[in-house]
Amino acid sequence: MDRLAHYLNPQQAQEALGELAEQMGTTEFAQVRNLDYVPAPYELYPLAPRTPTPMKRITAFAVDMDGTSTTTEPLALHSLEYMVRRFTNRMTKAEWPGLDPVKDHPYVIGNSNFRHTEFLVERYRDALDHEALKQAYFEAVLWTLACMDDPQRRRDIAQNARNVGLGEMLADEEFKRLTGGGTVSAKNAGELAHPLVSRFGQAFRYDHLGELVSAALDIYYYRYHAIMRKIEAGAGEQLSHELLGEHGRRLIEPMPGYEVFVPMVKGWLGPEIDALYERLREHLLADASLGHTATQLDALRPRLVRLAERFRSAPAKIGLVTASIAYETHACMKEVIRVMAEDVQNWPLAAEHKDGMAAGLADYRAVYDGFVCATDACEPRLKPHRDLYSLALFQMSVSKQDYPFCMGIEDTEPGVIALRAAGIGCAIALPNHDTSRQDYSAATEVVRGGLPELMLVKNLLLEE
Repeated sequence: MDRLAHYLNPQQAQEALGELAEQMGTTEFAQVRNLDYVPAPYELYPLAPRTPTPMKRITAFAVDMDGTSTTTEPLALHSLEYMVRRFTNRMTKAEWPGLDPVKDHPYVIGNSNFRHTEFLVERYRDALDHEALKQAYFEAVLWTLACMDDPQRRRDIAQNARNVGLGEMLADEEFKRLTGGGTVSAKNAGELAHPLVSRFGQAFRYDHLGELVSAALDIYYYRYHAIMRKIEAGAGEQLSHELLGEHGRRLIEPMPGYEVFVPMVKGWLGPEIDALYERLREHLLADASLGHTATQLDALRPRLVRLAERFRSAPAKIGLVTASIAYETHACMKEVIRVMAEDVQNWPLAAEHKDGMAAGLADYRAVYDGFVCATDACEPRLKPHRDLYSLALFQMSVSKQDYPFCMGIEDTEPGVIALRAAGIGCAIALPNHDTSRQDYSAATEVVRGGLPELMLVKNLLLEE
């Protein structure tokens, strides 16, 4: 067996890099920046050669969550904006208009939450209000330890609180009584935090950027998770109206076409998929910039049936991959699959077909052959590093020989890089409203019409 590690001088390392590229048959590398506390400023990844299309078959799909499978990116952006408002004490649009779609959005979507927060802390640090940050942080610590069941989130915020000088507060009997008494809510956390700020506020400090970013990130999680708790209680549609000003939709629901894509590639649909054609067609015709016509799409309709029959005879595996932490991932996907199962009951299909899909969607975890989130790795190894997608391929038991027959689907540049760094040469970019300004140079193909276009017009890049 080859040695686990080899120690190379710079010249040997350069030669080894060339040999690696030749061995993998690649001509592209990605330089991925590390977090500030990692000594090496970056990693170099050979990118899997771009898969020639059309493909002969697809063995497995590795699919991102936020913005690709689910509509959660607006919620994340709202929570990041809330975080900045709290630590700058600019709570109204008049005081600060909010995150800039051009200057902010490309840097706060698709990476880890720590990186997103790091960017925003550095960008808005001149406006930071220490007292406002302190109040918001005490609220976040209080609410999280009183209301969150997720053990890692509780452990992380407690560690962060100790790092910024609040160890004495965590050990205080009154604080323990408060967090264990079942009386704290998002509505009263601010009021209940005031006495804590008076007693322990002088100890609150951040000695370096990492501690400041961690404190701000805990405020982001406080907002995001408080909203998620309400969504779990069935308030998704109401919150969508309150927070985003949108009527008639839920805050978390499947991205367009996802409700057809999943049962199709799982092999649950055959010729009856024809009855779902109209929903794909409607989505594509609604966006005139895509350039599709009704006549063109109608001509492709028979191909949709052939595609479904293909997967019915050879179902593909699906791995869900996200840089969100475990609580968010499970809460989001539980809601998304629940919405899909509810939607299926209204499909124009025979009862036996609907019953079959309802059974397949009964357990959100059983839908996926791989289920990987940020909690399965660690902060320095999230996208655009390859680790999450490598874990998904392992969970799906895909051999390296079958990597050329895998398709990765992402909506962000970091995600596309992570796919190809993990060995998936067919990395499809599906830009959405929030990610459309990102650089998709590493993508095998960019499909601006989302999953409906990928399925109906692109035939999932499979040969006829």
